[in-house]
Amino acid sequence: MSRILTILLRERRNWLLAGLGATIVLTVFMEGVARLVLGGPMKPAAMICALLGLDQSYLWLGEIAHYATGLIAFPVGFILVTTILDLRPTLSTGALWGVVLWLVAGLVLAPLSGGAIFFGGGRMMLASLVAHLAYGGTLGHLYQRVQKTRL
Repeated sequence: MSRILTILLRERRNWLLAGLGATIVLTVFMEGVARLVLGGPMKPAAMICALLGLDQSYLWLGEIAHYATGLIAFPVGFILVTTILDLRPTLSTGALWGVVLWLVAGLVLAPLSGGAIFFGGGRMMLASLVAHLAYGGTLGHLYQRVQKTRL
């Protein structure tokens, strides 16, 4: 555990930069690409509010929570998993991490927030998968790149 903590502290600039880049890519998918495919943006803040039992007047809090998970929690989780499993951070391990995040969101968080499993299926499910793959792949790729620039 101390090895993981050391990596997290020593590499904080790297995983923060990777998390920032991945969150920007995710936002482009959720706000822009989803508008084209779904006719409107994806609303993770609304799901977070429902999950926490908050009404829609707290969407700002849901937005903060969503960006905090993309910037901090998901990159830290990625580092924990790749370190424990002794995997290199790459685009493919990041994409796999994106699939894990998508599974948790679709199988656990969506139903807990009052929605359907995998967001009701169809285009919403696929749009969410693509967004999470883009996030994870970007996270793994950028983390690998920023690590190489420090070596």
